[in-house]
Amino acid sequence: MIDGKVRLIMAKKETVFSLTAQKRDSFGKGASRRDRQNDRIPAVVYGNDQEPLHVSLDHHTASLALRVPYVTINLELDGKKFVVAPREIQKDAIKPIYKHVDLVVLNDKEQKERLDLADRAEEIAAAALKVRLEIAAKAKMDLGEVAAPVAVAADGTAAPAADGTVAAAEPAADAKEAPAAKDKK
Repeated sequence: MIDGKVRLIMAKKETVFSLTAQKRDSFGKGASRRDRQNDRIPAVVYGNDQEPLHVSLDHHTASLALRVPYVTINLELDGKKFVVAPREIQKDAIKPIYKHVDLVVLNDKEQKERLDLADRAEEIAAAALKVRLEIAAKAKMDLGEVAAPVAVAADGTAAPAADGTVAAAEPAADAKEAPAAKDKK
């Protein structure tokens, strides 16, 4: 477990963070803006049959935690401890800041599942990339875009490929030569 810091252990990112939250008494757009000006992220903790808790998190330590896929956060609020995970993260479109975070309380089963997913995060990402590449390759083949060997001569014309076919037609005459040919007639 990490206390608000990111450490790399044998090139593997930690997925469990400890953060301290402050309870928010004022709500709304103005209060959220004031929190963000004070380097805090407004957040809501909900789930587990409890009333939603409006809290604010330190922007720096929370942003380090929220970058990690399948992160689990041990949140301390007024002496109470919650094990939470981000449900929805709102980021600014231009600035590198988080505008708001929804955190959901995890039960024991969900904690175990989330830690298992975190252990397999790289494997899952590699499988997703492979699927995307296969789909892209199939789409390219469906469009008839097959790479064929083409040799280009020095004058810019396409030379026959190895199988004897010509890949492209001869280029048209230059624009300057065409009017001269018309004037001669």
